[in-house]
Amino acid sequence: MSVADQFGLDDPTSPLLAEAREGWERWCAVDPRLAVVDDLADLREWTRQADAADKAAVLRTLATLTATDRSAVAVLVWLLIPGACRVAEGLSDLSPDVDALVASELWVQASQVHRLRTPWLARALLNATRREVAASLGVGSRADRHWKRVLVTDDLTTLASTTGDRAAVESVVAPDIELREFLDQAVLDCAVSEDEVCLLRQLAAAAETVGAPLRRGRLGLTTPAAVELVARDHPAASRTLRRRAAHALDRLTIYAVACIDDVSLDRWRAEQHGGGEIGAA
Repeated sequence: MSVADQFGLDDPTSPLLAEAREGWERWCAVDPRLAVVDDLADLREWTRQADAADKAAVLRTLATLTATDRSAVAVLVWLLIPGACRVAEGLSDLSPDVDALVASELWVQASQVHRLRTPWLARALLNATRREVAASLGVGSRADRHWKRVLVTDDLTTLASTTGDRAAVESVVAPDIELREFLDQAVLDCAVSEDEVCLLRQLAAAAETVGAPLRRGRLGLTTPAAVELVARDHPAASRTLRRRAAHALDRLTIYAVACIDDVSLDRWRAEQHGGGEIGAA
């Protein structure tokens, strides 16, 4: 049984899909800006082709509605079924009941999405679902613990939120989830490369292992002990790894500042488009 089957959302006669359709029609009648498609069945395709700002506005409106209307939760879950199926597929070797686990966790996350403050709602929901299901099955990463400590104890807390509101982030969304979303988008925007993000995660895991203090070596990531631990299984020399990590963190800091608002981010993207990809190593 697939994730979609757990909800019955692919069945045109299912009560939950009927509830989602009714809610969509009701909201569109009240707010024409939400009426980007006449039929809810066309909304998935619209999100694949829509301008990023338009899509974000629709998703944010739906997220706000989840605070008081279960129909909005149903719509968001229906939209995210394809992504949830990929999450379940990626975790399929962990449990024979992974579809049910992903489905139930997705509903929980969608019910709470009105509390999130991130421009990447869909990815945030799917990543949170993956993280919670994996954690329930005893799977996690020690690197995440150090990422979280780094995020909430240094000036680089700007990496955790495009709003810059540190208190709000700590109260409404797990910092490690927000950081993952930020890094995913940074790679897509070529602020850093996937290899650089991988290196930073390896250094975070090493920093956690050696107990590197956050006040030294770029929040502990480039302390000699952490770098040496990573260098044991890496072809590059310690000095090269430390330099690459420092440069990547510098670029991420600049990118985080640009992410404060859409205007700044668009300007940053335009500058990078004219000057080449800065994530190339």
